[in-house]
Amino acid sequence: MERFVKTCDQCQRAGKPNDKKKAPLKLVHVIQKVFTKLNIDACGPLPITSKGNRYLITAICMSSKFPEAIPVSEISSVSVTDALLNIFSRMGFPREIQCDQGTSFTSALTTEFFERFGILVRHSSVYHPHSNPVERFHRTLKRLLRVLCLDAGSEWDKHLPSILLALRTVSHESIGYTPSELVYGKNLRTPETLVMEHWMEPEEEDNLVTVYMFKLINRLKRCREVAINKMEEMQVKRKTWYDKNTVKREFKDGDLVLVLATSRANKLAVKWIDPGTILNKISETNYLVKISGRRETSQIYHINMLKPYYQRPEHVNVIINDETKNSLADQELEIPYLENNSLVYDFEDVIQASELNKHLHDKQMDRLRELLSKYSKCFSNNPGLTNLVEHEIQLNLKKRNQPNVKIRNH
Repeated sequence: MERFVKTCDQCQRAGKPNDKKKAPLKLVHVIQKVFTKLNIDACGPLPITSKGNRYLITAICMSSKFPEAIPVSEISSVSVTDALLNIFSRMGFPREIQCDQGTSFTSALTTEFFERFGILVRHSSVYHPHSNPVERFHRTLKRLLRVLCLDAGSEWDKHLPSILLALRTVSHESIGYTPSELVYGKNLRTPETLVMEHWMEPEEEDNLVTVYMFKLINRLKRCREVAINKMEEMQVKRKTWYDKNTVKREFKDGDLVLVLATSRANKLAVKWIDPGTILNKISETNYLVKISGRRETSQIYHINMLKPYYQRPEHVNVIINDETKNSLADQELEIPYLENNSLVYDFEDVIQASELNKHLHDKQMDRLRELLSKYSKCFSNNPGLTNLVEHEIQLNLKKRNQPNVKIRNH
């Protein structure tokens, strides 16, 4: 009975409370050199400006959290590569890039662009913003643009430089420094700095270039060491908080899974859709899933978007086509039946599969063993054969030259 309920297709799709189990947080390697790994993404659509800009191509350095954003009029392969060249002219060509599975980042042009410059591309899982930190940068960027556009109009691309300056000169929680300090060795001059200099009237430094360079190198080295230690501490802290109610899960190649519905038409729509098949395990938390009936047959999904699908075995009735040349008499065909072995079941396997030990105490378990042993012929795994009832149905078909069909139920 438990297995029958567990394999109900409608119940599995509808879901239940606490049906979406989170997997433990996977810690990524802390990048020690700036601009060696960038996370890129497209932000928009935004209101169209007078210059025709509607989208943003954004990038953030995983080591220094240094942000960059380029306004574009459309999301195409050409506009994306042009914007990335603009970003790389200030950051340099990275060794690795992480992006989503959008067509503008997976097209033939952008793929060749990354290959020509020796850039390793890693794609994030779909509908899982935690895998790409640039999504957090998008939320902050949109909020600041919304605030400035309320006062100065909808020309958001004019406010972009001032917003980027503010984000580059604000101390980041996970590194303890501002992004500009880790990139340039000192913070950028801001209007606040100008006011402080006007009040304090600092003395001009008259140092040699070599002395300044050594001081700058030592300052950068010290700041980056502190930032790396700070990021590692924050990772452990976040993982400890995140893993409180997580469950470690794993799928194998060929397993059937259901995918979490990211959007539902109404409150009564199912929460889980599209039974798919696991093709490959990409990492501890990402899987390549094949889903039939879609334009993109396979996609990368995070394990939090998946749950196992239990398929009910199909029961097929036996249909016998008795094709006889003699129309006067119907010849009965014998059906080969499986030999019944009443001692096939293993009670310990039944306990483990159905979790009976959680519902019955020791005395009840012993009593159940006695009943199964006493009536072993009735509780066999293989179906038996009875001659108590026999029913024969003969169908009269309208079409000519159709064979007589006999269905025998026991």
